[in-house]
Amino acid sequence: MEKKDIYEDLKQQIIEERILPGQWLVERELCEAYSLSRTPIREVLLRLLGEGFLEQEAHRGFTVRRLSLEQIFEVFQTREAIEGMATRLACRKGDESFRSTLVEIREALTGVDIDNEVALGIALGRRLHNAIIETAKNCLMSEIYEKLRNLTVLTSNITRKSPVIESRSKEAHLDLIEALLARDEEKSERVMREHLKETCRQVLEQFYPGMLAENNK
Repeated sequence: MEKKDIYEDLKQQIIEERILPGQWLVERELCEAYSLSRTPIREVLLRLLGEGFLEQEAHRGFTVRRLSLEQIFEVFQTREAIEGMATRLACRKGDESFRSTLVEIREALTGVDIDNEVALGIALGRRLHNAIIETAKNCLMSEIYEKLRNLTVLTSNITRKSPVIESRSKEAHLDLIEALLARDEEKSERVMREHLKETCRQVLEQFYPGMLAENNK
């Protein structure tokens, strides 16, 4: 197996939580599992570290990143700022190709049964968010969003455990598509911002009980 394949395999295992947050990745065990020497394995781990999937502890090694409450707040706050404006720009700049993509996503998303197809709902939502960033055509926004993308995947690992959160995300995404198709810049930006705020609030309420009230003091 080549280095790039090992990277993709480990990344996918982290995304799918077959390797859990906080779990150690032991270089010796990985060398044995993939039949590779330590150098390419370490290069893969350093790449995953740089992309935000891992954390490194001096003299001990690498663990799968476990997002703290503060980090979850920061991810959603940054996404709201970047994606809110990106949505307004995409609404303004979107061409027929973008509109066709929106219609395609809407049709697919409408038929999704979130209770039984939560992964598909998440994938379509991610496709919508990615399309908006691409259509905004702002290089700096795209660069920041790329850095956020992997942390966003880790927050999706939390939300996929709640059909309620993903069901509301589906509704928000459909509302967002309608606003974009109507070329309503103000509403499009507002729906995106409200969607991200609401998702953050629900994550805190369901998975960090009591923390929301504590942070509002």
